[in-house]
Amino acid sequence: MPAEPTPWLPPDEASPVSWGQIEQSLRRAHQRQDPHLISPLTPNLARRAAVAVILWGDAAGARKLVLVQRGFSAPQHPGEVAFPGGMEEPFDRDLPATARRELFEELGVKDGLWELGCFPDGVAKARTRFTPVFFRWEVPEPTFVIGSELLDVLLLPLRPLMAAPWTQQTFEREGLFFFVPRLELPKAPLWGATAFVLKAWLDILGTVLDEEP
Repeated sequence: MPAEPTPWLPPDEASPVSWGQIEQSLRRAHQRQDPHLISPLTPNLARRAAVAVILWGDAAGARKLVLVQRGFSAPQHPGEVAFPGGMEEPFDRDLPATARRELFEELGVKDGLWELGCFPDGVAKARTRFTPVFFRWEVPEPTFVIGSELLDVLLLPLRPLMAAPWTQQTFEREGLFFFVPRLELPKAPLWGATAFVLKAWLDILGTVLDEEP
């Protein structure tokens, strides 16, 4: 039998990434050729979704990324590591409002959020188009009120994520084969649409950091 993959054990702390570099990476993502084609899947639902990409830090910059592990009885993506988020509702003003609402419902996070911008849309394996909304979150200590559909909250140091041992996973969908980034974590693997969007952004952020003197 093949050996179980070794999970990545990130450091507890790392140097921050400046907020200016974060904002530059988001601008650059939309300046690339065909930014709307970042996902290999085509959505087939008219209803949209939004996820919250929460970067916790302080005045010096972003220090940690917030992810959640969904409960194994959750109706969508059970057991998977993902961004907090969900489907838009008619009363949501826009997709950032959807991300804020879902963030409060799932993690109880409402205060100290500063909207940084959006990354190009991803498409989940259920063919739902979702918009990643980036938030700067400055509170002294991150605290959460975990919703009923979640199992855990993960805080991953941002800078080490770019150098983490990412691999690629191949999956087949409707006769087409796709290559999706994957990162083994102690709780569960980070893969699928979440990993696809996250790794695409981290690669762009890496180019921004490489250009700094």
